[in-house]
Amino acid sequence: MKSVFALLLLSISTVGFADGINNKYGAELTLNKTISVAQAIASAGKSSTPVLIEGTIGSVCQAKGCWMGFNSEAGDIRVTFKDYGFFVPFSIVGKTVQAEGTLQKVTLSLEDSKHLVKDGGGDPNAVTEPLAEYQMIASGVLVK
Repeated sequence: MKSVFALLLLSISTVGFADGINNKYGAELTLNKTISVAQAIASAGKSSTPVLIEGTIGSVCQAKGCWMGFNSEAGDIRVTFKDYGFFVPFSIVGKTVQAEGTLQKVTLSLEDSKHLVKDGGGDPNAVTEPLAEYQMIASGVLVK
């Protein structure tokens, strides 16, 4: 009976983790002061100092959760994970997330642009020129 109860508790805690609620991925966050997506975009390229961005996740790679996207009226930031060391669950779309890492603005190749759109669930054939985007390489992520 005790083993059945322990298995039930383990199942319940696993469901909580799968939902992406109050979960940490990657390294522990070390910064305390968060900035918004808009503030991060405004400062992109001015420093290579790590930042802690807090915002709403609007998209996650539909292939395996290898990137997530912060969305805001000021623009979007695609977040990848340091050394491809962790992934995030698809269920964090719409959730508030903190991500710590470095930010830059880059222009993707046409091939990479099409791949990105496909992994986001869109039509890669609709992409006819390279996309420019803000990218963050996150060392750690906290889903609130």
